[in-house]
Amino acid sequence: MLINSVILILREVLEAAMLISVLLAMSSILHHGVRWIWWSIAFGGVGAVLFASTLDLITDLLDGAGQEVANAGLQGLVYCLAVVIVALGVNGGGQRAMSVFMASAVACALIREGSEILVYIGGYAAIAEYRNAVYAGGAIGAGIGISLGILLFSSLRALNPTRGHNTCLILVALIGAGMVMQATMLLEQVDWLPSGKALWDSSVLISEQSIPGELLYAVFGYESTPSPVQATLYSLSLAVMIAAYFLAKPGRFTSYDK
Repeated sequence: MLINSVILILREVLEAAMLISVLLAMSSILHHGVRWIWWSIAFGGVGAVLFASTLDLITDLLDGAGQEVANAGLQGLVYCLAVVIVALGVNGGGQRAMSVFMASAVACALIREGSEILVYIGGYAAIAEYRNAVYAGGAIGAGIGISLGILLFSSLRALNPTRGHNTCLILVALIGAGMVMQATMLLEQVDWLPSGKALWDSSVLISEQSIPGELLYAVFGYESTPSPVQATLYSLSLAVMIAAYFLAKPGRFTSYDK
């Protein structure tokens, strides 16, 4: 139970921590300040508590598919916000607009990941024999995830402004596309999207049940046996990100290299 708790909490925390770290680094590079993170955490925390506390009601919606559809909707919203962030970020964006979109993306991610953590800990902590292992594993997993997020933020800030900015944009695009991949999997599970024969199997290289596979799934939506729908939507989501970048490209790098 201890190891399971470490891996599960690490996976959930890491997904949010990577997004937060990248957006904080981009905001810092663009000299937009990072005050938006505090109210995004506040909204995300309240939303996570509300989502977790009403999960039974949500699950019963849509013929039992409510939880999966709600989570997929949050991930889809994060992706849409990421597209806007990439488009605005190419030229440095307006400080207020960028802050609003970044805060909204973080809040949505925290609602999804935070509610998963609350449900997991709340469920197993109620069992006396599991309580200590769940609390200890959760603390260890959260600590590792937050530490990796801090390491990523420090690494991005250590790059020169142009390279750091470009790296942030690439990571936002990949994380956003990963959200689409995860949302697609959830909708396939409840038959809202068709699942087909796997296009390939990369589990020999990286198994989804391995720790690297779990972490790659959490951050980039890794799937070792993607269906045609998953591969198509993932490719389209990246194509939209690339299009947003190039459509907004003229006049970039004008506000943060000073």
